[in-house]
Amino acid sequence: MIDKNKKDSLKKILKALLRILISFGLLAVLILINYRHLEHVPELLKNLNILFLFLSIIFYFLSIIFEAPRWRSLLKAHNIHIPLAYLLNSVLIGGFYNTLLPTSVGGDAYRGIDLHKKFKVSIHENILSLLLGRFLGIISGIVFLLVSFSFKMYQHLSRPFTLGLIIFFPVIIFLVILLVIPKKFKLDVLFGKIKFLRRFKKSVFEFSEVLDSYKRKGKYVFISFLYSVLSNLLSFTSFYFIGLALKINLGFIPYMFIIPVTWAISNIPITLGGFGLRENTLVILLKEFGVRSSSALTFSLIVLVFNILMAIIGGIMLIIRNFIFKNKKL
Repeated sequence: MIDKNKKDSLKKILKALLRILISFGLLAVLILINYRHLEHVPELLKNLNILFLFLSIIFYFLSIIFEAPRWRSLLKAHNIHIPLAYLLNSVLIGGFYNTLLPTSVGGDAYRGIDLHKKFKVSIHENILSLLLGRFLGIISGIVFLLVSFSFKMYQHLSRPFTLGLIIFFPVIIFLVILLVIPKKFKLDVLFGKIKFLRRFKKSVFEFSEVLDSYKRKGKYVFISFLYSVLSNLLSFTSFYFIGLALKINLGFIPYMFIIPVTWAISNIPITLGGFGLRENTLVILLKEFGVRSSSALTFSLIVLVFNILMAIIGGIMLIIRNFIFKNKKL
């Protein structure tokens, strides 16, 4: 048993180290590819419109805040009532775990354990609400992508990128459908026959359980979906103001395309908090829309700083909470 625990711990450490290496590797690639544009970054930062930058920070923070009422609504569906302020605190601390700590304890895992310790909430029910919240975020992102397509945003893309989307987008939609109704596609039989797919069996059917548990709680799911929509709109607005601060006049609609694609790619679990993946994707997409390389690079670096700032705020809240909790014990 001890040997097995040691092996598991070693695997987790190695995975964390690999994520860190990939993150810094991708950031290094970003800098190397855009090396000749680096000299323009200080000039662009010097000429930033401070008002627009301030507004972008406000809207970025608000987009994160809406995670808390979305979470609360899904908890209410199971008759679990937690103060909104506490949930927001937990969301920000979870962001700290996700972004800056290379540990096996992710943000969602922290949030699941947090409510269990403080309010005796079932970890299982809490994790169900967090999973559904993530799923609703994905669905709202897909909705905005479709809206951007109706405005023909794809016309700004190069042919290889368009072909990639033609393949990627239907695959994502099909995977979502599989998650919603796995039994209709007889995935249990498929998992039994193909050894490689067995590792996904538990996750897929657990998510199916999530949806079953919310079948008769449509009101709460709908309200949570609206919070996801609002969170996305605030995020688009934040990016729009970053663009204006850098004198990038793309308009609002392109960000309804750029951000969902960026978030989807940055959520691929191979880096630490999406570092590297997010910045490279942003630069590529902004350049597809005709933004200069130096401006696109500066834009991505500003977003990187925003993410680090939010994580630091979460870290400070964790320290304060631990300090208060320690003093209460004394």
